[in-house]
Amino acid sequence: MKWSIKHKLLLMISALILISVSIVTILTYTHYRADLIAQSTQNTQQLLEQLSINLDTYMDEVFRLCLSPYYNRQVMDAIESTPVTSAQKLEKQRTIEDYLSEVLMLPRSDILRAHIFCGEIYSSSKTKSTPDLSNYQDAQWYKDTYSSNQAVFLPARTEQSGRSTIEVFSVAKRLNSMHNSTKAIGVIRVDANYQGIKAVCDRMELSSGSALLIRDENGNIIYRNDMTGLNDLTDKINDSAEYKSGLASFYIKANRQDYLVNVKNLSSTKWRIIDVHSMNSLTAAAKEARDRALLFALLCAFFGVLISIGLVRLFLKPIFQMTRFMQTAQSGDLSVRADVVGHDEFSYLASSFNKMLEDIQLQNENNNFLTRQVYEARYLEKEAQYTALSNQIQPHFLFNALNTIQLLIKTGRDEEAIQSISMLAALLRGMVNADRDISLQAELKIVECYLSLQQKRFRGLSYSLPDVSHMETYLLPALTIQPIVENALVHGCEPKRGDTHIVISLTENDKELLITVQDNGIGMEDEQEKKLQDALRQHSTNPEQTEGGVGLVNIARRIKLKFGMAYGLSFETRQGEGTSVTLHLPLQGGNHV
Repeated sequence: MKWSIKHKLLLMISALILISVSIVTILTYTHYRADLIAQSTQNTQQLLEQLSINLDTYMDEVFRLCLSPYYNRQVMDAIESTPVTSAQKLEKQRTIEDYLSEVLMLPRSDILRAHIFCGEIYSSSKTKSTPDLSNYQDAQWYKDTYSSNQAVFLPARTEQSGRSTIEVFSVAKRLNSMHNSTKAIGVIRVDANYQGIKAVCDRMELSSGSALLIRDENGNIIYRNDMTGLNDLTDKINDSAEYKSGLASFYIKANRQDYLVNVKNLSSTKWRIIDVHSMNSLTAAAKEARDRALLFALLCAFFGVLISIGLVRLFLKPIFQMTRFMQTAQSGDLSVRADVVGHDEFSYLASSFNKMLEDIQLQNENNNFLTRQVYEARYLEKEAQYTALSNQIQPHFLFNALNTIQLLIKTGRDEEAIQSISMLAALLRGMVNADRDISLQAELKIVECYLSLQQKRFRGLSYSLPDVSHMETYLLPALTIQPIVENALVHGCEPKRGDTHIVISLTENDKELLITVQDNGIGMEDEQEKKLQDALRQHSTNPEQTEGGVGLVNIARRIKLKFGMAYGLSFETRQGEGTSVTLHLPLQGGNHV
């Protein structure tokens, strides 16, 4: 930005005021909204609990209607009687049906029909159409009722009543003899519409954007009071995984709006009471408070900027003066000096500026001497970096070797453990000069000892080493190839089941010597490969400790420190097939660098 510091400072103050007030507003709104939703959910659950109690009470009353014949001895005797003559049959029919009409039908407007099954069907109905019950003995509901002393609930169903349809549900109960309570003498069944349920549910007031539904176990709507305006509300609820799993409270999305759904199961039936509330309606008050707070934040920021303009001008006056002095010095006049007034930071800046101009000439005189010191320091720094990298490798390698011997001892393979200790002793002798150059033959001997040691742990491990007998004088930094082999075994082959193959090959071209370590491991993931490729492309020789020990990047930097930036390390990898790591070394080795 090419603005002056005054403008930047004003912008920063304005932004801080606006951001701070906005953050407080948003956090307050979020907290208030969460509390509002939690309170609404709790209140709704309490209302649904009370509604379920009322509905259960209503259903219990319907169930108790099935027990009313026991309070009329004449009716019970008629049900249990076996008439012979036509007059007796007519008297039995008149007694039972008059009872059904007077006791069950007349007092309650929600009862549509009542039936008693005791060899014959005795019915009383308020509707013109009645269901076909001629084969009632074969119906499952009758069998369930007759075989149990418990009341049986028949799911809601839709029936035609004239030009309209009504929702009807039924309750059935076995009737036992007054003389022998274990003897069944018939079944009473009461059919009712949902007017009684509607009267109970209508007491629950609904606001715009809310709905109240009652559904049976078959998905039929027993009661619906929908003020959401959604045609597919029931489909949205049915499709939600939370509803299928039986959660008591969850959210659905319809017409780009969120709705809070609360579900309550009735204990007396398998019905579900579903309450739906629009989140826009629930959070309307919170949104209004948020908008007011944001408006207040904007006003605060505006007045804050107006007040800050004068304060910033007064505060930055010494800086403007210092700027003019710097421009004069920049033009070449080093004799200029700033006025030192007061004892604050600006006076310190002015005195420092004056001292800086005095020191510039002295610094120019010492420039050649300092340049020479810089070159010497860089040389010493390279030597220190190389030593640090070598010191990183030794404990890393020793830890893995000792861990292998520990595993052999724990598994009771004592002879192999003794052999491994001898092998480790040979490796330690080779590591005495780990911070120096060793021959390629010695390095591959270390690799061979390491792989032989690892074969004690991994029976499926096989390897192949090149013949380097003709390269006795080729020198390279110690422990250069071994960490690559260890990395291939630990990160590439160990996670993969099956046999492990590690092949080390050596090739030469006109410019360099190539040593390749190839494995059949799991390879690298794309993100890991990209990160490593980026690290290898960086022109840096600083040592870096990577996660899990000394990594491929540090080996590449050792090569660059020793032989120059033209050499280093590259790799190729394929997931599930393996990784190939190649060292790029000079043809003549360390003796000729």
